[in-house]
Amino acid sequence: MEWKDVIPVIAGAVVILVVALVVKPALLGEPIGFGSRGTVPVGDPPVYIPPAPVPAPTPFPEDGEVSARNFRWTAIDGGVQTTQVTVPEALFREHRETPRFSKSASWGRYALADVDRPALEDLARRIAPPAANPDEDYFRLMNLVFFVQQIPYDRDDNTTSYTEGVLPRHAMYWEDGVEYPKYPVEMLVDGRGDCEDAAILMAGLLDALGYDTVLLRYSDHMALGIRMNEFNPYYAKYTPRYFTYGGQHYYYVEGTDFEWWNVSAGSTAIWGTPRAIGDAIGTGLPSVQSETPEIVPLRYIPAPGEYRIFPARLPAGGA
Repeated sequence: MEWKDVIPVIAGAVVILVVALVVKPALLGEPIGFGSRGTVPVGDPPVYIPPAPVPAPTPFPEDGEVSARNFRWTAIDGGVQTTQVTVPEALFREHRETPRFSKSASWGRYALADVDRPALEDLARRIAPPAANPDEDYFRLMNLVFFVQQIPYDRDDNTTSYTEGVLPRHAMYWEDGVEYPKYPVEMLVDGRGDCEDAAILMAGLLDALGYDTVLLRYSDHMALGIRMNEFNPYYAKYTPRYFTYGGQHYYYVEGTDFEWWNVSAGSTAIWGTPRAIGDAIGTGLPSVQSETPEIVPLRYIPAPGEYRIFPARLPAGGA
């Protein structure tokens, strides 16, 4: 067979193939391509289901209802300072309705609550504005410490410690009394608190300024530890106390400023003088003088404990 005879055969085959694959399916509404509807998977095509929306954080609009409190305190230079703190009422109420961690090893997380951060950053900048002279950093730091120390002390079991005049619904009743660690803005709205509340508030404010801090947990007290390198105040008449954690020195900072021995159930505190960094002698608490505190980092990753598993004895005749 010559090429002139093969070309018409090939052309006819192409025409037949085009009719079968393109023209016929188009006329019948079938999918164009190789194969027929009988060869494609049976069933409807998959339906796109969009992912569930991520819940938005609770909004706290700036123009919403706020709780305001005025503070007056003495700065490190002896001058009297005043400032007003405003907190969204919705944020304060959300904290009041949040259960508390029963283990003090988790209390550092209150100091780092993201929703409290704007209020803490604003307050920290007003109390300790940035200084051009690095030598003034210590005085900025002490002004913030003095501010917290001069917030009136009140026990967790006193209704006067809460702006509502009643114990919060999530107050924890322990053998030795009531515990209710406050979020920083809770203490600012209440305008009062006890030792762990002061330490948590001070930790949040100092963290907003970039300082590395830990909580110091004693058997009957909580204070703050602040990391400082080669701290040695030239004017100090005491040996600054510090504790080593992670290879760093954390110096003792008292969060409350009152005479411990004058505090009893139903009473408030008698004021003393502000305590400087590293001064653990003037607290009047035997535990601070004799105990080594538990270091409670603000940031941590819970790790499982170590357990021994013993084989169980099967009952006689049992499987």
